[in-house]
Amino acid sequence: MNKFLEELIELNRLERKLKELEPVEANIKAPVTKLENQKKALEERFEKLEEEIRNIKLKKSKNELLIKELKEKLNSIEEKQGKAKTEKEFKALQIEEELAREQIEAANEEIAKFEKQLELKNEEKENLAKEIEKIDAEITLLSVDVEKKLDTVRKQKEEIYKKKEELINKMNPQIYRFYEKIKRWAEITAVTPVRKQACTGCNMKISDKIYSEVLKGEEIVTCPHCGRVLFVEDTEESEK
Repeated sequence: MNKFLEELIELNRLERKLKELEPVEANIKAPVTKLENQKKALEERFEKLEEEIRNIKLKKSKNELLIKELKEKLNSIEEKQGKAKTEKEFKALQIEEELAREQIEAANEEIAKFEKQLELKNEEKENLAKEIEKIDAEITLLSVDVEKKLDTVRKQKEEIYKKKEELINKMNPQIYRFYEKIKRWAEITAVTPVRKQACTGCNMKISDKIYSEVLKGEEIVTCPHCGRVLFVEDTEESEK
């Protein structure tokens, strides 16, 4: 087989191995990732609760301020009633007084409602904090085992990267650039085997002439349909 073709096949094989390790890493991380997502959702709810609590406290403060203003108004009305000269003036002050007292009652009801809401929100916030703390502990415990497994995968990747780097360093730069150009769009299928006289990258059948060239393996042959580099696997070659 052509030396350059052998190098391209080996380079592509190494890159496929690296790609295959990605879902392995994801599966190892999955339990921790799931817990981290749960924690993130709880933290978002926690932040939302804090905002809701701030808004409720603000509304409560506004009503407390209103009550203070209304009580001052009642004191002013009381003074005016003492100085009222006519019954009409006195009755008008009475109506104003009744209205102020009704407003105070309504404001007190609102405050009671807000206090109940704050109680419930703070209780939920406390429960969320406990749940987040529990998940944190689970993440810490799981992470130890996950890190050990990931370390094994990292070592495998380092070994593959080392082999890949060594191979690239000894490759013909022009051949490597040619490969990289195809890889930009074909990714790990840049170099693909021929099976049943068809390119496994695009699944299109190739002509007898091109297939014959691929079987010989003397030159780098690309698929006439998609442009991927073609080669024949040992099983296919032995059948022929």
